[in-house]
Amino acid sequence: MDSLQAQARRVRRLIVRLAATASGCHLGGSLSLTEILVALLGRVMKINPSEPRWEGRDHLILSKGHAAAGLYAALSAFGFFDPEELVQRYNAEGSIFTGHVNARVPGVDFSTGSLGHGLGLGTGLALGYRLKGLSNRVYVICGDGEMGEGSNWEALQIASHQRLSNLTVIIDRNGGQNDGPTESILSQAALTDRLLMFGFEALEVDGHDLRALCAALEAPAGTAPRAIVARTQKGAGVPLFKGKGPHYAVFSPEQLRRALVSMGETP
Repeated sequence: MDSLQAQARRVRRLIVRLAATASGCHLGGSLSLTEILVALLGRVMKINPSEPRWEGRDHLILSKGHAAAGLYAALSAFGFFDPEELVQRYNAEGSIFTGHVNARVPGVDFSTGSLGHGLGLGTGLALGYRLKGLSNRVYVICGDGEMGEGSNWEALQIASHQRLSNLTVIIDRNGGQNDGPTESILSQAALTDRLLMFGFEALEVDGHDLRALCAALEAPAGTAPRAIVARTQKGAGVPLFKGKGPHYAVFSPEQLRRALVSMGETP
């Protein structure tokens, strides 16, 4: 786990640096995803950074596409492209590194941003692989606020009915969204119980515990799709935020310095 922890620190540093670019980034929800992304890309998934379109690969769909900074930082940390290129070109005019997930980025299969679409894409992809008799797995990351989208529950029903055991859904349960606390906007209480009722193998874990995440993700596949509710905090890993990072941030050089210092990093 030590190497994965080191990668998580590296990813967080990159995310914070992206908040100091001209347009800033969706910071809080990118930081809450860090361990989820590191567990998937660094250990669980079959991927080949030197051949991003390798046919034998597993797929990762970030349905909460506004957290593109987190996904890009993780992909760069695992060798899909140069981290410095990302920092220099993030959300710049004409760049592939757009503020919402862009399928032109190496390692990304689907553009996302409008909430409620990624799980339907992942369900269709998983069904296609099963019909072809292939072993590729599909992982979809949704936000907890995003679970207010009815299209997600339609996709969950289809995935359960089709017994798509090659599909894993991870819900980033960070408790916040653009308009405020998730529970004050549309409660997602008993989310794990509802997923179980929909026919998923569902469990809840600490989304910042790499050991627990890997155990949940690597458990032997059953006959049903799997859902993992990952309890996280917006802004996690940056002590300056005290676990309540901003939804979006554009850092000044001084704010960047303070954030990095609070993480024990050299500015």
